[in-house]
Amino acid sequence: MEFFGREEEMSLLNTEFDKDCSLVIIKGRRRVGKSRLIEEFLRGKEHLYYEVDSETRQSILSNLSKKVSGGLNVKFNTWSDALKYYVSDRPGKKVIAIDEFQYAVRADPDLRVEIQALWDTFLSKSNVMLILCGSSLVSMNNLTGGLKSPLYGRNSLDLTVHPFPFRTTVTEDYKKSVERYAVTGGVPYYMSLMSGNDPVDDVIRMTMETGSPLLNEGEYLLGSEFRNLSSYNTYLKTIANGHRTMEKITGAVEAPSEEILPYLKKLMEIGMVERILPVTEAKPEKSRNGQYVISDHFMSLWFRFVYPYRNAIVRTENDVAVQNLRDHFIDAHVAFVFESVCREELRRYLRGRGIAAEYGKYWGKGEIDLIALDKKNKVAYVCECKYHSKPLGMSELNVLMQKTAAVKELAGYSIQYCLFSVSGFMDNLNGSGAVLFDNGEPLVP
Repeated sequence: MEFFGREEEMSLLNTEFDKDCSLVIIKGRRRVGKSRLIEEFLRGKEHLYYEVDSETRQSILSNLSKKVSGGLNVKFNTWSDALKYYVSDRPGKKVIAIDEFQYAVRADPDLRVEIQALWDTFLSKSNVMLILCGSSLVSMNNLTGGLKSPLYGRNSLDLTVHPFPFRTTVTEDYKKSVERYAVTGGVPYYMSLMSGNDPVDDVIRMTMETGSPLLNEGEYLLGSEFRNLSSYNTYLKTIANGHRTMEKITGAVEAPSEEILPYLKKLMEIGMVERILPVTEAKPEKSRNGQYVISDHFMSLWFRFVYPYRNAIVRTENDVAVQNLRDHFIDAHVAFVFESVCREELRRYLRGRGIAAEYGKYWGKGEIDLIALDKKNKVAYVCECKYHSKPLGMSELNVLMQKTAAVKELAGYSIQYCLFSVSGFMDNLNGSGAVLFDNGEPLVP
């Protein structure tokens, strides 16, 4: 897949390279393109790149020795000896990039302290840019995340590589772009597997057939963070099936909240799950009105449509799984992803007009897909996001107005209504005053 995007990340890395010395932490979910980013950054630079495998300490050091010595039969007993050897032989600026660093730490827990000492006494004085990259967010956060962390205060850049935003992935066919994004979530590896044809057929090919490359993807991703996956699988499947409040989750899994919360907190730590609140909530830190959602679009898809049927798929009996996907791909998945797409599109629209706002949903007396609160100017942008095959008309706007009138928290705000559609609008909306977003672009400024 051709390398594209990542201009901001590349600029940040080049800024670090221009310093006399710098220690950079790079992290992000698997498949998001961290290694490719590093590969592109290293082009034309004197560098050592070493990707650590999940092996023993001695095996990792043996492979590092071969890498550092250029294939010569030189054996180093410590990381410090190996990296000092590499640096001492090269007088100019150089980059040392250690990928999947969490495997090295897992094999040798004392390595974090060793790297700290090596940085303090040698590397920071040797015209070196040191990059430590990893897919385990928990392990990488532990490197610099607190006063007792070994590298706390030493790194000059802590870079999280995120999936591409929707706009980066849009093609000429906006509707199909939304459906593809609902599958890939902007993750480059998944994007590379898409055929460009029907997204549902792509999901079947990638996850529901013999030899499908992503059949076990959910557990593969969770396995990089956690050991015992059974509880995590249960709670993610429950959320993916629409049980988003703690009350509904506890009812679905028949377990008390105090048993469930520790798992949800760990999933939130790695960005897999997010606890959302109504954007109108006055005291969010004390609110009990939260909902839990799976932040990762592919993982939401996988736990909704693949995980419950995996045993049948392995037996080549995928009929029910395929039928369920074809019946509910839009209403149970794409429609919700479209709300997040609309949020991105609305933010792009408002930022282009110099408007800073807080974004979120509303639920209580009714539910509103998207609200942006411009608290400075006391304007609320209240939105309906419809992923329908038919054009939207005045009836949808009237329903939105009725729901908005019941939201007492919006008293004192001027209301600007917005409608988002992938199938156009009816003529009866002309002159309504609503901002109409057709395929992400406003028809009325």
